[in-house]
Amino acid sequence: MTKVLYISGAVSADYQCDMLFHGLRSLLGPDCVDVRRISFMYHDTPSPPFFTVYGLLPDIPVDREDIPGKIRARYFDAVIYGSVHRNRDYFDEVRAVYPPSRIAYIDGEDDWSVAEIGPGLYFKRELNDGHPASYFPIEFCIPREKIRLDSPTKTRLMSPLIPGDPSTYLYYGDEPAYYDQYAVSYFGRTRLKGGWDCCRHYEIMAAGCLPYFEGLESCPTRTLFRLPKPELLHARQLYDRGSLDLWEYLMEKVRTVLLRDLTTESMARYLLEKLT
Repeated sequence: MTKVLYISGAVSADYQCDMLFHGLRSLLGPDCVDVRRISFMYHDTPSPPFFTVYGLLPDIPVDREDIPGKIRARYFDAVIYGSVHRNRDYFDEVRAVYPPSRIAYIDGEDDWSVAEIGPGLYFKRELNDGHPASYFPIEFCIPREKIRLDSPTKTRLMSPLIPGDPSTYLYYGDEPAYYDQYAVSYFGRTRLKGGWDCCRHYEIMAAGCLPYFEGLESCPTRTLFRLPKPELLHARQLYDRGSLDLWEYLMEKVRTVLLRDLTTESMARYLLEKLT
């Protein structure tokens, strides 16, 4: 598969939509066409909305001309709705000419709700056992370039950033400092927020720190489907015992999964494989 039409509102940050677009553009170059230019994903954006995934892509030439005509001619191999609850441009045109196996709907919302959209491949981030087995899981991911390869000296056992405690959110506008405080910590706290998935899980791992994931054992099986859950449960036990004897072993296993399965490119490949 070489040509993908990526449809989204492109008006504000939408993590699942934007992370997947980053991976697809990284793999396909100009053949991944963001019909509404997702301006905050590109280098020239004056102030990226958040850390980690924004302002990273080169602003290469992309042919966005005559999209309706290209849809009618099936110029694109597949059409992906990056945020099906928020934007459905060209919906009737796409469904009139593309088979369901070449249309993907991405649902990255925090809740369990689903969109009523008819035939196509439905990818749901917060996926529980009550959803149809035909739905595919998907989850957040991280650009490979954000994964730290050096190993700074650890100076603290637990990161001082505590989810849910705004007084510890000291890094607005300072992404390097945000990652550095995790990099010098053995563990970083994370937990269920609006949904089970959260950028913090991946940012902690990318910094070379083990997530201390509160309540992870209650996460549905098909949510966070690629997260190394057994290793993270073990990491939590390690901290609770006050031991670091297996920290390096667990960190290496977690990093292997992160690089193999949880980059934006690996998530984009996963989706493309379902569309072929």
